[in-house]
Amino acid sequence: MAWLLCDYGNVISLPQPREVQATLAGLCGMTPEDFHDAYWRERLAYDRGDTDVSAYFQAVAGRPLEPALIDQLSAIDVEGWCRANEHVLGAIEEARGRRGYDLALLSNAPVEIARALDREPWMARFAPRLFSCDLHATKPDAACFKAALDALSADPDEVIFIDDSAANIEGAVAVGIRALHYAGPETFAQL
Repeated sequence: MAWLLCDYGNVISLPQPREVQATLAGLCGMTPEDFHDAYWRERLAYDRGDTDVSAYFQAVAGRPLEPALIDQLSAIDVEGWCRANEHVLGAIEEARGRRGYDLALLSNAPVEIARALDREPWMARFAPRLFSCDLHATKPDAACFKAALDALSADPDEVIFIDDSAANIEGAVAVGIRALHYAGPETFAQL
């Protein structure tokens, strides 16, 4: 069996729009630049499931936040990430048709985004869908890739991984998985 294991964020998904981050920053009373830095600085613990949505957004804001505001921030964040790139989905389907790959997903994502994606009909083609919040490990850590191999019941040489992060590519290669750096939908034509 040959697996095509795809990252989600900025590969299958469209990038989160800048206006989403600007809206989130404004709701937190922060500049977009300060918000962006804190958003990513605190993200891995949230993606790994070490912290919940409330603790995450309060750490980003650097202050206590009302539960209603946290719910609003989370809803906006989730919506901003749950937009598929139809060109990439088409390229994945073409590669699948040419090579007969089984499709799986491996993404650093918090539980709120993971469960929202699980409800998207177009995500059904990816089975299993492996999220860092469920694995309690994030890319590029070897533990994340080993958990993915276990979930796929696959040896590293049976998997091709596509990601937009050089560090994540290096992490996959370190455990023996063939990996390609995503540079646009044309990346899938290399398979």
